[in-house]
Amino acid sequence: MKPLGAGALLGGAAGVLYGLGVYLWLHVLDGGDGGAGVMVASYLFLVPFVLGLLSVTITLRLARPHAPAPAPDPFGDPPPARPSPLGEAMGVAALTTTVFLVTALVVGFEGVLCAFIAAPVMYVMAALGAGTAFLAQRWWRRGRAGALLLTAALPAVLGPLEQRLTPPSVYRTVTNSVLVHAPPEAVWAQIRSVPRIQDREIQTGWAHLAGLPRPREAVLTGTGVGAARLATFDGALSFLETVTDWQEERLLSFRIQARDPGGLDPHVRVGGRFFDVLSGTYRLEEIEPGVTLLHLSSTQRLSTPFNGYAAYFTQAIMHDLQRTILDVVRDRAEAQALMD
Repeated sequence: MKPLGAGALLGGAAGVLYGLGVYLWLHVLDGGDGGAGVMVASYLFLVPFVLGLLSVTITLRLARPHAPAPAPDPFGDPPPARPSPLGEAMGVAALTTTVFLVTALVVGFEGVLCAFIAAPVMYVMAALGAGTAFLAQRWWRRGRAGALLLTAALPAVLGPLEQRLTPPSVYRTVTNSVLVHAPPEAVWAQIRSVPRIQDREIQTGWAHLAGLPRPREAVLTGTGVGAARLATFDGALSFLETVTDWQEERLLSFRIQARDPGGLDPHVRVGGRFFDVLSGTYRLEEIEPGVTLLHLSSTQRLSTPFNGYAAYFTQAIMHDLQRTILDVVRDRAEAQALMD
């Protein structure tokens, strides 16, 4: 077995078990609210740090000394270069984080979309933990075990304290635009009420590949201000959209209320504690006869202890979703204009 082999297996297993243990601890303390108890900064940032720190510390402690460097072969070619010890440590941390995320998905602790959002910061923090363990093994000889235990305890101690705090709310508006080679009346007909969207009409974006349900239809009841649209997505996700501004062939605005969260987990549930979509607006501009610039904007609420990080992903996801919707509207309106 390679010098880091046995230690890496044990260290990785210890890191994964630690992460799952802290998840269950915070889940229980928060009353079992569908895993929402882990939506604290100490879990998102400190747990992966400890994953890297713990797995690499155990790996280095159990690692066997490297064998002497092999001599060049008879043809005089140098032996293959060994990976650097720091690189091996980073690899152990990355592997541990990957196994943890996959395990959380398999056992149902996390959904695909939530894991996708958490993964970047988790890998970065795990790498920092691995680097800390590597430096400590070389330069810090005393008190390492106590420091490791204290660091590992921080998420379990700070997490419950964070759960008692009300996270701040921020409101963001995301806007997409598309040029449609069709007159405003043809575009208006496609946005006021959206018939069933078929799979072949959807250009699947990265957000849908990451677990975001795809839009299916938006059925309008009535006309003018006060009319209602029922928008449905895959996985039984649905919204009630109440019209707040109706300017024929120019503007359509609506207030959005989530009705059925579908299969989204509590961390990213629309209308939940941490995220909501509040309103949407279509605005039509006739650039020239037969050409319309269509804008779609939506306003979201984000309420997490790490809004700055989460906002980057929620805005990117909403951009991708709105692009998908606008592409469908454009293709349908242009097809109808050609028929007319």
